[in-house]
Amino acid sequence: MRTSTLPSLAALAALIVAAPVAQATGVDPALDTWTCLGTCGTLAADGDITLSPYGSPRYAYLTTNGSSAHGVSPLAIVESGGGGAEFSQTNGSSYTSAPFTLADGQDVRAYFNYVSTDGKGFDDYAWARLIDGVGNTAAWLFTARSSNGNKQNVVPGNALTKASNNTVEFDPDQTIVNYADFEFNTRTTQSSAFDPIDWSPLGIWNGTCWRDNAEGCGFSGWLESRVTPGAGTYRLEVGVVNFGDEAWDSGIAFDLQGLSAPQTVPLPSALWLLAGATPLLAARRRQRVA
Repeated sequence: MRTSTLPSLAALAALIVAAPVAQATGVDPALDTWTCLGTCGTLAADGDITLSPYGSPRYAYLTTNGSSAHGVSPLAIVESGGGGAEFSQTNGSSYTSAPFTLADGQDVRAYFNYVSTDGKGFDDYAWARLIDGVGNTAAWLFTARSSNGNKQNVVPGNALTKASNNTVEFDPDQTIVNYADFEFNTRTTQSSAFDPIDWSPLGIWNGTCWRDNAEGCGFSGWLESRVTPGAGTYRLEVGVVNFGDEAWDSGIAFDLQGLSAPQTVPLPSALWLLAGATPLLAARRRQRVA
C-alpha cells in the first residue's frame, strides 16, 4: 500500500514573509497548520468534482486511497457482516484544523462533496464536526455513508444513528442549506451512458464501482453547511474511512469560510498568492450595525 501523503509548502517557505494576523480578520488560508492523518491535499477542479460555489481556486480533500492510518473516525459503528462476522472502520484519513476563535453569533460555513465507489454491506462514510476546547463534539456539519440508495440513504447516511457513542444530534434539513435540492449523482460502471465516477484521488478505484449499476457509487455534489456554535475556541475535523475492507475507496472534498485563527498565531499573508494554498478559510466580519 502506498504511504500516506501530506500537503507541504516547505519548498516555498523561503519566498514567504510571515506577518501577524489581526484579531478581526485572522485567516488561515493554507492548510499547513492543519494536522493530516492519512491522505490529504488540495486540488483544482478534477473530473466530476468541480470547484465549490465559494469560487475558491482550489478545494481541500481527503481520501481512503493510499492511507495506512487506522482508527481515525470518532464514530463507533459496528455492523454484522453475516456469518457471524462484524464490520467496522478500517483505513481512513482525517484533517484537523488548528484552534480558531468564534465570537458570539459568528457562524462556520462549509461546502462538502462526498465521493464513493463502495456500497451496501461495506458502507464507507465521511463526517465533519466542530470540536470544543476539551475535545468534545460541539456540532456536526456533515455526515455521509455509502449505500445502495440516494438522498437520505447517502447524506446523512444514518451514520450518527448507527454510532453507539454519538450524543450530539445532526439535522441536515437545519444544517445543510441546500439539502432540499440534494439528489445523489450516481456514477456506475455500467450506466446507460457508461459514465463512471471520475476523480483522481480515488486512485486505482477511479472509474469503478463495487457492483455494476449500484446506486451508491458517485458523488453528493456540493452541499453547504452552516452552524453557529457560540463564542469559544474550536477545531474543525473532516474525515473519511473505509468500512469492512480496504477496497473500493471513498473521499470527501471541502471548502470553508468563517474561521478565525487565534491572534497569537503568526501566519504568512503571502500564502493568499500561492496556487497550492487556496484561501479555503475566510473570516467573516460581523455585519456593522447602522
